[in-house]
This record gives sequence, structure tokens and C-alpha cells, in this order.
Amino acid sequence: MSENRWGGSAVQRNINCAGGQPKPRLLVVPHIFANDIRVREIELARRLTRWFDVYCLAWKDALHVDLSSPVRRRWVQFRNSLHSLVSRRTIKQEPDGISYVTAPMLQPVLLNRLLGARRACAAAQAFNSPSLAKTIRCLRISHVLLACGAFRPPRVFGVKVFHDFVDWILTETVPGGLGWHSESICRIGEEASAVFAASEPLAEMFRSSFGLKAIPLPNGADVERLRSVPEAEVEAVRRRWGLTGKLVLGYIGNHGSFSGLDFALRAFQEVRKRIPNAALFVVGPCDYWKQVANDFSEDGVIFTGPVAPREIDAYFHALDVGILAQPKTPGSDYAFQLKVVEYSACRKFVVSTPLLVWERIGWPNVMLIEASPVEWADAIVKLRDARWSPEWDHLIDQYGWVAVAERAAGVMLGDVP
Repeated sequence: MSENRWGGSAVQRNINCAGGQPKPRLLVVPHIFANDIRVREIELARRLTRWFDVYCLAWKDALHVDLSSPVRRRWVQFRNSLHSLVSRRTIKQEPDGISYVTAPMLQPVLLNRLLGARRACAAAQAFNSPSLAKTIRCLRISHVLLACGAFRPPRVFGVKVFHDFVDWILTETVPGGLGWHSESICRIGEEASAVFAASEPLAEMFRSSFGLKAIPLPNGADVERLRSVPEAEVEAVRRRWGLTGKLVLGYIGNHGSFSGLDFALRAFQEVRKRIPNAALFVVGPCDYWKQVANDFSEDGVIFTGPVAPREIDAYFHALDVGILAQPKTPGSDYAFQLKVVEYSACRKFVVSTPLLVWERIGWPNVMLIEASPVEWADAIVKLRDARWSPEWDHLIDQYGWVAVAERAAGVMLGDVP
């Protein structure tokens, strides 16, 4: 890999060898930036290198800080915010085929206490959008995929901007100005070349509430990679965490306040009454729930903490049943939970709260159960002897990242209406 300031070899064109023509240049601005979890826009960016010379804006994200101590969390958020504000402009080329770009960026959380969420977001947009426009001009970008609310869609002549909504969160309901407010949605609809929404219900909500034509573009998974994990790696995970011979209920992801982990723990208590050898395998960051976990004395609960993305595929296979315990909210109903695709790509059954997206999709391996610990335990007991049907595989295949990226590229390049 190499890191450069603007200019020189860092901005040389990537030539399409087949036709001898330069690829169009795409700048991706993800809704958050993290390299220890899978982020929708970054996963898309890695697959879009077939059609574009791809750049991705990178920063130390103040909102991707999951620490149980409020004082320490606020300090790390302040430090990350300050770091991104004073960052110099650089480009780092990585083995995944993307050039990661840093530039000065104001994160709303830095001003949230002083100005309130809405004004902090507006101030961040006023600072960041000119900086983004400069980046676009310096790198001769032709297309932008924008998902971060800290930026307004840039107005640069000849550049097509596509907005991506990963979910629907009102600014007033979350800290740091992460969400959206109504007037910004209308502005995006007027300024963007097209708008993507992570789910059909989200796209429908935009159409009915804002008159905004949004194109459904689901989250995906690397289905081929997930299905090719060596059995030896799966067995190594089971041995390492003491899962051999147990019925493993797995909850994998970034367990923030939205995850419903407290409900999952209560449901597991009921499961243990029926299945004494059951284990609840909680994989991923969950410092938000540290006190809840400390107060929970039930045997069989295992917290791994963060797991490197390159290792996580074997963890999905180490499960017997995947779970999704998010409570029903406008945010969770409109979102598209990636972990359900990943569980299913590994041919696992899933027990989930009855979220709207999964009601619509209706996969036969996903059981939607109201948030009742007893009902969840009953459902999990029934799944002990359930078997995957091979014809279900094709239902999951269409949610591979390659297929999702091909759809996105078709829209951005004008090949798909």
C-alpha cells in the first residue's frame, strides 16, 4: 500500500484494460467509517471496482465508539472529532482495490452539546461540503455515492451524485446529529441524480411521505466466501469458545443500544429451562451492554467482544441458530439487517422479532416471533430438528454483494432506469 498527498501518482487514471478507456471515478462517502465491522457502502465500494476507479472517504468516526464508561467514551469521541477536523489531505491505496482518502471533516457530535443536533448537523454540512467539493475536483471524480448526513450533496459541474439511505433515523432521536430531518430529504431529492434506499419499505416511505422516488438497493453478503469456510476453521472456533456439543444460539454484530441484547438474554433464560446444553454466543462489540452482562448470571452466555472481519465468517458457521433481537421501531422496520443475509448464506435458521423488512421478504428459514421470551424459547425448541432445504439457496444468492453492486453500477452509469 502507499500513502500520498494530493497529486502525482495518487491521482493517475486507472485504465480499463479491455477497452483502453479510463474508468469513471467514484468517490464513496459511507454513513460511518469503520474497518472492524462491515459497512454497507464500503462493502459496495469493494465490488464496484469492476466499473469504477473507486475512492472512499475515511475518517476517525466519533460515533463508532462503543465504550461502557461515559467519560471515556466522550473523551474518545472528542479526540476522534478533533483528529478528523485537522486531518491533512492524503490518499492511501489498499489491497482491496480502493484508494482511501482523508480530508478535513467536521463531525456534528463535536458541536452537538453547544448547538443541538439540528444546528450541529447544519454547521457540519456548511464546513464539509466545500471540502468535499475540493476533493472531487482534485481527484477528477465523476460520480459520488453519498450516505453521510454530515455532507450536503456537492454541486460540482459534470459530477453525478447518488444518495444512499441505509436506514431512517430522525436527527432529534439520536446523539451527534447522525439522523435526518425532513427538509434535508426534500433537498436531497432535488439535488441527487438518484436515491438508493436499503429496503423496499424505506423506499416506499420516501415515496409516500416526501414524493421522493427511491430505488431499493438491499444490503448483501459475500455469499460465495461464507459458503466456502473450511470446516477446520469452524471447529477451531467451537473449541476455542467451548461450544462443542452445545446448541449454539448466535447473535453477531455491532451490539449498540439498538440491538435488544437485554431481551436476547431474557429469552435465553427461557431456552435454558428447555435445553440445558444451549449456549448464547454474543459476537461483536457490546460495551454498551456491559453492566447488563455483568448483572446476568445465567450459565452458557459467551461474549467474544470484537472479532476481526477476516475471521468472522467461521463464527457464523459455528452457530446452530442465528438471532435478531432488535425491537420494532421506525428505524429497525425500515432498515435491512445484514446479519440475516449472512446467517442465511451459511444455511442457518433465524429467530427474529417481526420486523417489516423480513415480513416482506418471507424467507422460509426466518421465524418471526413477537418479543416474548417464552415464545422465543418455544420457537428455538422447534428448530432443534429443522433441516435446511437446498432449494432455499437461490433465495439468498440474489443478495450477494456482487449482484447488489451490479444493480448500483447500472443505475449510476445509466444502464438501469
